[in-house]
Amino acid sequence: MKVLLVNPRSSSVFNTFGLSLPPIGLLYVAGSLEQAGHEVVVKDLAADEERLDDRDIRSADLVGISADTTRADKALSIARRVSAIGRPVVMGGPHPQFMAAEIIASGSVDYIVKGEGESVFSNLLAALQNRDSVESVNGLIIKDGRHLIETPVADPVDVETLPYPARHLVDLHRYRASMDDRPITPIVTSRGCPGACHFCSSSSFFGSGWRYRTPGSVLAELDEVYNRYGFRAVCFTDDNFTLAPQRVEQIADGIIDRGYDLKWWNFSRVDTIVKNPAMVARMAVAGSSTVYLGIESGNDETLSSLGKNTKASDVAMALDILKQNGIESYGSYIIGNLNETAADVKKTIEMAIRLNTNIAQFSILTPYPGTKLFEQIKNRIFCRRWKFYDGLHLVFKHPGINRHHLQILLIQAFVRFYRRSREASQGFKLALGKGKVTFGRLAACVWELFY
Repeated sequence: MKVLLVNPRSSSVFNTFGLSLPPIGLLYVAGSLEQAGHEVVVKDLAADEERLDDRDIRSADLVGISADTTRADKALSIARRVSAIGRPVVMGGPHPQFMAAEIIASGSVDYIVKGEGESVFSNLLAALQNRDSVESVNGLIIKDGRHLIETPVADPVDVETLPYPARHLVDLHRYRASMDDRPITPIVTSRGCPGACHFCSSSSFFGSGWRYRTPGSVLAELDEVYNRYGFRAVCFTDDNFTLAPQRVEQIADGIIDRGYDLKWWNFSRVDTIVKNPAMVARMAVAGSSTVYLGIESGNDETLSSLGKNTKASDVAMALDILKQNGIESYGSYIIGNLNETAADVKKTIEMAIRLNTNIAQFSILTPYPGTKLFEQIKNRIFCRRWKFYDGLHLVFKHPGINRHHLQILLIQAFVRFYRRSREASQGFKLALGKGKVTFGRLAACVWELFY
């Protein structure tokens, strides 16, 4: 079959600052569909100057659309357009799975893929080709008149045997993210998360069991990225790349043995860094440049309420270990937690300044569908305009902070952190990568912040 896969455009807030990367999840699905013998076209509307024409839709037998929460409305807009032309629509991603009734009620989506899409999408296409009942395909949500049919959950995919993402289906030069002036591309080495953070849907979507690729598998893909595509910088986008320290050291050894001139960053946990200084040292030798840490708060009670299972006292130690090895730190902070007052938020801002990470990201607590937080406070949610679920807006009635006040505090957090020194301002510019902040992009950014 001829399949068109569409990645909706991200919020202008993120596009303004050049934070664009290839849609690696969609490219994984594309690779699996190609392996099954289908003809696949990918349209990434988040890439520079990419457009979706009606002729693209008409040339396909079926259209798949990826959607997270902030892009759900854009995904539905594309689905309506596709449906009007008369092509079936398959939608995947966390938001459609957890808000299936709302998505199906739009009348423009025929099938929703639950969880990972590689095998489910392939099995769906096989059933359609063979005129079999799609209800026999595990991992689907289907509309049947006024009711939804939800088939059994599909088995988790074997991450070791998946084909590589079909990077050849997109123009990799259109993406503007970079590290040290080097274009950067993502690599995924594991799926699933044993963590139970209340604000994250990863474990609900991928499962709580951690499935990882062997060092040999990771290095083989790295060989392709380095030699075939010419990348000298990568980001390991696993929820926690360092969950198995020995595996990380073996990957680092492989990079060192190959003599690659490579820079890379990854996500990690504070406690993992503290417990494994030898791993960090090996990472540094292999080209590790930045580690992203979910610091979130300096209050142990708040960390516990978020399900983080980390201690605030470990943060400074983790940052010291990174600094000693010449690795930059990227700190993430959540403000507006349920037990916080405005004074508590100001303490978090002060802590961020004191910790002096190279880069800081501040986000307002956001109840994404599929999270424990969403279920906990869904009766307080007053905003269902999904574009505002971007970490920059308060979408629920907070017990202790006015939403306008919290948004002002968010702005103050960024201003105070990045204006604290000339070095900090330079760090912000480096974080933009290859982004070109034009007046038009800033205007679009401001518009999407408020409308």
